[in-house]
Amino acid sequence: MNLFARPVLLLGILLCLALSACGDQESSQRKEFIEFLQTRILDKPGAHVPQLSGNQKDAFGPYVKDYAIITDFAAGPSGGPGNLQQRFGAIVAKGSIRSMSDLASRREDLVAVQNLIDELGGAIDQALAKADAAKEQLKQPEDLKIVFDKAYERDVTAVADNVKQMLPPVRDMTAAALRLSDFIAGNKDRLEVAGMTITAKDQKTLTALQPLLDDFNAKGRAVMALQQKFRSSL
Repeated sequence: MNLFARPVLLLGILLCLALSACGDQESSQRKEFIEFLQTRILDKPGAHVPQLSGNQKDAFGPYVKDYAIITDFAAGPSGGPGNLQQRFGAIVAKGSIRSMSDLASRREDLVAVQNLIDELGGAIDQALAKADAAKEQLKQPEDLKIVFDKAYERDVTAVADNVKQMLPPVRDMTAAALRLSDFIAGNKDRLEVAGMTITAKDQKTLTALQPLLDDFNAKGRAVMALQQKFRSSL
């Protein structure tokens, strides 16, 4: 009996040592990952999604896959040109108006902006749903989960919310621009357009024009205010 018990006992000791080594490795990887999330994301203002170096990937072990949920979202929806902030910036640039004559001649761009806004809204919903579903599948130790949840909120949830918050005001501003553009196009003989100035040649035209101008300017100010808030969150 004793002759057979010794190998079994030795095997048990070896298994314990192997399990202990694996546990130490996971603990070290988790500690490194937590420190990275805290110092490289949470301790900095705004949204930050640093790319991992080869050494960091080795140090984080299996937690690289956890971080990939954040980096995949930050990279932007598949099939889209750039991340969410870049796509939103491109939409704003396409719809930006630098002069009244510019407004009158760029109706097609304004219509395109309306369509792009709707597309981006759908892309945000899909990207966020995908990231949320992946996060729900994670089985993280509590100390990591607390820090990871905060980083996810900063780099995924808040970014999606901020961009989506900007879409309705930009859509409203673009709609106001289209109404003003159509009015200018339909009243060329009654208006003088030069740079950012538009002058009505008669009181009736001015009475019809003024509400459109006021609405366009108000919607533009609302977008500018939100843009400032958006930039401060980055």
